[in-house]
Amino acid sequence: MYGKKKKTKYNNGGLVARKEFKGIGSIEGNLAGDHNYTKSSVSASVRKGGTSATASYSKDSRGNSNNIFSFEKQLPNKSSIGVKIKKNPKVTYHKQLGGGFNLKVEANKNYRGMSISKPL
Repeated sequence: MYGKKKKTKYNNGGLVARKEFKGIGSIEGNLAGDHNYTKSSVSASVRKGGTSATASYSKDSRGNSNNIFSFEKQLPNKSSIGVKIKKNPKVTYHKQLGGGFNLKVEANKNYRGMSISKPL
């Protein structure tokens, strides 16, 4: 149905299941742990053109849980902008500069910064 692929694998004592939906999105579930600690998560993502959106939820055996929603848009000039909505929302901007350099600008409630880097 709709060209979906199903992948299931074991990863460091955990189970990962993923379904792809013909280039438009995916759903992934993870379950990992041992006799002292367990963690589970599920995420869904949708891609359309140069835009992607992801929603994820995770919970562990210590009662911690986390909801994250993120959006990213590829821009035509080798750059992208993203928004991550969680307990502390964050906005990022990435741009590939000439000579292999990368510019990253990031801002959230407690931090604002800019960095320029070049891979080795």
